[in-house]
Amino acid sequence: MAAKGLFSLSVLFFASYNGLAQEMLNLGDVPIENPDLFGGDILGVEEYEDRNAVVDSRNLWPGGIVPYVKDPGLKATVFDFILQQAFDEYKKKTCIQFVPRTTEKDYIRIFPGQGCYSHAGRTGNQQPVSLGQGCGWYGTVIHELGHAIGFYHEQNRSDRDDWLIIYWENVKEGMEDQFFKLKPHQNQLLTPFDYDSIMLYGSYTFSKDRKRLKTMVGKDGRFLVEVVSKSG
Repeated sequence: MAAKGLFSLSVLFFASYNGLAQEMLNLGDVPIENPDLFGGDILGVEEYEDRNAVVDSRNLWPGGIVPYVKDPGLKATVFDFILQQAFDEYKKKTCIQFVPRTTEKDYIRIFPGQGCYSHAGRTGNQQPVSLGQGCGWYGTVIHELGHAIGFYHEQNRSDRDDWLIIYWENVKEGMEDQFFKLKPHQNQLLTPFDYDSIMLYGSYTFSKDRKRLKTMVGKDGRFLVEVVSKSG
């Protein structure tokens, strides 16, 4: 009886996993392409400020500790083990640690909102990190947590044109500002340009036709992999 029950639970888990995985596969990077947000997934940015990371110390997490709470509904869009792997990746490769909130005043609330989005850096009090429908990919989770700790997108850097070719004619009408290059005099770049960065979007981002028309490639012609397909 116990073995039969365990088998039934396994079937239900894999059916759920396969269904969610197929749903995410169909959506690709679309959930991080919100036309109303800076870069498609960054809250609270009213003007273009040139940086690949926040530079105001008030936006940094003290000691690299990021307290979090998980919305109970998150299980519908992100598997627990994927979120935990993302936390572990930051702990292993950076000085950042995501820890369950106890009494901290400033923390992130991870919940299943409409699409994927976050503020860039610490904003104070509770701040949202949305991992909604289609946002459960490991790469996407790493990407949104990257915003939460203070990183912006690679494609908006002031030195972008040294590394990327933008096909403006293929960009969806009205979405051109998502590819604006930031101003050199505001430059606060902290790391070299990285084609493999989890913060760099794919070649079909904001495309008129995601199956045929690329919006950006590397200066050397290289194809840019979607965030959902990256491993951190």
